[in-house]
Amino acid sequence: MLNRLKIFVVNIFRKAKLNLLKIHNARGSAHEIALGAAIGAFWGVFPTFGLSTVLSLLLYKVFRFNLIVAIAAAFISNPLTSPFLLMISYKVGTLFIKTNIKFEFENWYKNISQLGYVMLIGATIVSTLTAIIIYFVTKNAIQRRRARKLLNSRT
Repeated sequence: MLNRLKIFVVNIFRKAKLNLLKIHNARGSAHEIALGAAIGAFWGVFPTFGLSTVLSLLLYKVFRFNLIVAIAAAFISNPLTSPFLLMISYKVGTLFIKTNIKFEFENWYKNISQLGYVMLIGATIVSTLTAIIIYFVTKNAIQRRRARKLLNSRT
């Protein structure tokens, strides 16, 4: 059992590393890459439960961002981070909507009709803030990497 858990965690970290490399090596303008990362992170944090790729495809037609980066960035939500993201969404939601129901991982899905609205409000706020942060961090990192690469190629 412990060995299975170790393999599971190692595989998640391996996938995360591969997705970060996809973002690092992406082609396109810094804005397109950063927008793709932001949109992917938004859908990754928002509880779409596996629909992030489809939703990113729909937005791609309108906003023209790096789709591969968006799909890779959606991996921010995975079996290790999902419980944490759901809890944060709930906690942020309770800042705006008061509820007497406690969020418990064992039975949250049983109370979804009462918790859903609170979590939706919280997830919208958390996802939006995450997307904004990811956009600026990614854009800055891409611009710095490209400037460094250009400087090194001239010397």
